[in-house]
Amino acid sequence: MKKAVIYTRTAVPNPASNKKQEELCSQYARNNGYAVVSIYTDNGFPGTNAHRPSFRKLMDSRKSKGWDVIIVSDCSRFFRKPRSFVRYMKVLRRAGKDLISVRDGELSSLPLPRMDF
Repeated sequence: MKKAVIYTRTAVPNPASNKKQEELCSQYARNNGYAVVSIYTDNGFPGTNAHRPSFRKLMDSRKSKGWDVIIVSDCSRFFRKPRSFVRYMKVLRRAGKDLISVRDGELSSLPLPRMDF
C-alpha cells in the first residue's frame, strides 16, 4: 500500500475549510488504496509563495522514505503561481514523489514545460 500525506491550505484563516479539504483528501486516499501517514495544514497563508510553515516542512520531508504521494483537494492548494508550481513539481519528481489533486487527478505524470529560474 502506498503511503500518502495530505496537504491543506487556506489563504485566510478558515479552519472549517481546511477540515473540509482534509476530509475530501482522506476519502480519496481510502477509495484509492493509500494509507495516510501525515497531514500538513497551512491556515491563513496564500498559495503564491513558499513561505508557509507546513509547506516548508512538507517539502523538507520529501527526502524521507516515509511517504510516496501528496494528496491535495485542488492543485491551487499546492501552489497558485504556474512558474512556482512547475518548479516544485520538478523538486518532487527528483525525489521520486507524486502529487495527486482530488479535483484535477494525478499531476505527477503531466509533462512539465522547461522554465529557466
